[in-house]
Amino acid sequence: MKNILSYIILILAVSVKIKGQVGIGTPNPSTNSVLEVSSTDKGILLMRNNITNTTSPAPLSAHVQGIITYNLSNSNDVSEGLYQNNGIQWTKLSYDYPYGTISNSLATTDNNGWYLLNGRAVSSLPANVQSRAVSLGFATNLPNADDRFIKTKDTSETLGLLSGSSTIALTQANLPNVTFMGSTNSAGDHSHTYIDRGSGTTTNSGTGPAGMNPEADDTVGTYTTGTSGNHSHQVSMLSGGSSQPVNINPSYLVTNVFIYLGN
Repeated sequence: MKNILSYIILILAVSVKIKGQVGIGTPNPSTNSVLEVSSTDKGILLMRNNITNTTSPAPLSAHVQGIITYNLSNSNDVSEGLYQNNGIQWTKLSYDYPYGTISNSLATTDNNGWYLLNGRAVSSLPANVQSRAVSLGFATNLPNADDRFIKTKDTSETLGLLSGSSTIALTQANLPNVTFMGSTNSAGDHSHTYIDRGSGTTTNSGTGPAGMNPEADDTVGTYTTGTSGNHSHQVSMLSGGSSQPVNINPSYLVTNVFIYLGN
C-alpha cells in the first residue's frame, strides 16, 4: 500500500512539472511562456541548415508551418540568415539595408527604420537616427523629395542635391538656326493715286520752305503717279507664340520616398 501511494505522489509531481513553465537560467519563468531562457553572456544557438531555394522544403522532407532555421547557403533566391517556413515556402525573417538606402512606397508615415523624405529638420529625428543622417551628409535637414524624380549623380554633383524643374522655357538659343524671310509678289510696273487738296497753305512734309504747297498744282482733283518699275515690299511674319513653358513630366505613378536610417 505504501509503494502504491508513493507511486501516485510521483505521478502527480511529474504531471505538475510537465504542465508548468520551464526556465533555463531563471528559477521563475514567465507564466505566459512554455520556455524562458535567461543569460547575461550567452545566446540561443538555433539549428543551421542549407536551404536550396524558397520553394523547395529541403533540407526538410516537406514544408512545415512554423519551423525556423538559420540558413548558411547563398544560392538561387536565398541568402544567409534566419528563415521561417509558412507551410508553403521559406521566407527570410529580416533584411539588412545599408543606411541611406532610398525606396519608393505607398506608405504615408515613418515605419520600421524608414523615414519620409519631406525636408524635415534632422533635429526632429530620434537621437541615434540623427547621427546616421549627419554621417550621410544631412546636417540640417533631410532632402524634400516632393514632386521630384530620382536620378544618379554625375561627376560634378553631390549626393542629396535638389535640382531640376518640371517645365522648360524655350529661348532663341533652343530653336533651330533658321532665318524666315519673305516678300510680296513683284507684279510689274504699276502706279498709285493721290488726291490734290487744291490751293492753300500746308505744312511741307519734305525739305522745302514752310508755307509752300507741296501738291502737284493748285487744282483740286485726283492724280496718278508715274510708274516706277518692278519693286517689292518687306513682310514681317509673327510666330503666334505666347511664351508658355513646356511641361516635360512624363506619365507617372505618385508615391512617397523614404530613406532607411534604422531604428
